[in-house]
Amino acid sequence: MIGKRRVTFTEEAAQRIARATLAAERGALDQSPVRFRQVADDGEPLRLGKTTSAWTKGTTATIDLYEGGTPGSETSSGTLAGVVNKFANVASGKFVMVGRGPLNAWYLIAAEC
Repeated sequence: MIGKRRVTFTEEAAQRIARATLAAERGALDQSPVRFRQVADDGEPLRLGKTTSAWTKGTTATIDLYEGGTPGSETSSGTLAGVVNKFANVASGKFVMVGRGPLNAWYLIAAEC
């Protein structure tokens, strides 16, 4: 049975798999090569949070995370420090969505109006 756990492998292994797949498909060798890119492996592409004070564009902040409960009725579940705001000024007490971005840092990507 195939599980749902994450696995990792080297870029060289990925290229070897791609070459073998193309060879097995016979006739697909004239296609563009398969490209792989590195992605975050923490399993958390987006996080839901809430501001605890006004958050000015161009600064960092610690946000309260809301990842417990059920969708639509999320509950507080901790904090996330050092989130970078290159988006807009955000008032205190507003829900925000943050995502992992360049340099493995968390960035504000959306905010409640």
